[in-house]
Amino acid sequence: MGRLLHLLLLTASLFQPTSAKCHLLKRGVSRDILLLGTVLTTEGASPNSAIFIQDGEIAYVGDLCGPSPRGITYASVVDCNGGKGKGAAAVISPGFINTHEHIAFSTFRPFPDTGERVSHRHDWRVGARGHTLRAVAVNGSIISARAWGELRHLFSGTTSIVGGDMAPGLARNLDFSAGLGEGLSGRREARYDTFPLRDGLGLMRNGDCDYGADAIDREAARKYHRYIGHIGEGVDLEAANEFACLSNMTFDPIPAPAGGGLSTDIIAPNVALVHALGLTPRDFDIVAARRAKVVWSPRSNMYLYGKTLNVSYLLDAGITVALGTDWLPSGSATMGREAVCAAAVAYESFGTVLTPKTLWEMATVNAAEVAGFGDRLGALEVGKLADIVVFGGALRDGGEEVDPFAQAIFATQEKVELVSRGGKIILASSELKNLTSETCEMVAFGKSEKVVCVADELGSSFKELEDSLQGVYPAVLPEIPIDEPTCKLYSLPI
Repeated sequence: MGRLLHLLLLTASLFQPTSAKCHLLKRGVSRDILLLGTVLTTEGASPNSAIFIQDGEIAYVGDLCGPSPRGITYASVVDCNGGKGKGAAAVISPGFINTHEHIAFSTFRPFPDTGERVSHRHDWRVGARGHTLRAVAVNGSIISARAWGELRHLFSGTTSIVGGDMAPGLARNLDFSAGLGEGLSGRREARYDTFPLRDGLGLMRNGDCDYGADAIDREAARKYHRYIGHIGEGVDLEAANEFACLSNMTFDPIPAPAGGGLSTDIIAPNVALVHALGLTPRDFDIVAARRAKVVWSPRSNMYLYGKTLNVSYLLDAGITVALGTDWLPSGSATMGREAVCAAAVAYESFGTVLTPKTLWEMATVNAAEVAGFGDRLGALEVGKLADIVVFGGALRDGGEEVDPFAQAIFATQEKVELVSRGGKIILASSELKNLTSETCEMVAFGKSEKVVCVADELGSSFKELEDSLQGVYPAVLPEIPIDEPTCKLYSLPI
């Protein structure tokens, strides 16, 4: 990496205090950045490594003593190796990709927990079969709600979202061509479908496929780069019926009088099933054989239906599984909290231990594959976009080692040191303030302050947007978000 870098590192080792934070070793004259720290990859964690961000892409990943890429002399240098003493190195990760959100409802607070659990999404959506209707609405303008939700995710390390709506210029919106952002122009977006069977008014069937007349079919699904659909959201026969109608051409060969009504078969490598709670092991064998994918949202599953997928069966079958937060009313506020829930419910419900690395893969490389952007996102590799998050290190206690993947996937907002989308800094710790522009602002995150750089995208400061949305669910969160929906089985008090 050259004499200058080695001199900078030597100086840092002599004067850097015990710390779990990143430090700016050198302010460069270009916009390029050299990050030093522990790099997370599917092969494992690589300590004392470097990533060079140049022109919005990753130009180098490797050892500190590797060859110096062109232009590195003019780059800023950020050391996240942890300082002296007990400071653990920060970890450098691809930005998380949330493959299941409903971003327009980001100002709505979580549903109060009355203990009622249902068998199908229409039970709570429309109050079917005598259940309580759980109404939702957008607080404030829908434009502000979209931006507010994307900020919450960006502040916690999520740089891309599949969410059914979008706010220009913040997180990448992988289901909107206009929201793909720099480096992805001209690419085909994912198709995100909440009601593949056009059953939004509450229609449930058992034994036939007499749903909406313009339900998705094989020919339509094949035209999409990625088709991500809510299928089998529930635990009853009506939920199971949805998969039968979308995976078996002969299940219902009789058309409905009003049109449609025929079963089809869309299960293919370009298809991802959201929720899929109604599927049986035999159904998942079909999913695996067809190389289709699954988006798992355990918190919302547990809160609404009292159970979730035995995800170990899916993983053992070779199914690509991505995590998704669903939405604020019943899901997780951040990908980190979804991962906390996933680990807990897998163990408590099925005795399965999901490693932090497995959960991290569900939020990065797997999610990129589900959304159809695995060639440009989801991994720290040369040529991929610099959607990068740095998570601060913990202070070691008594010499105990810190799992670097846990450090990333379970991190709170306060632990986020840097968020870069395509090389543009969105958020940085106060120690890295000199990397940011004059339009950025200081915002309190718990006991620390961070630099937030979103004024150009919002057309206002973060503080002005926050003031205009007084009383809505916050974008800056405590370690455990306010009124977080439970991830445990509900039991009535004795």
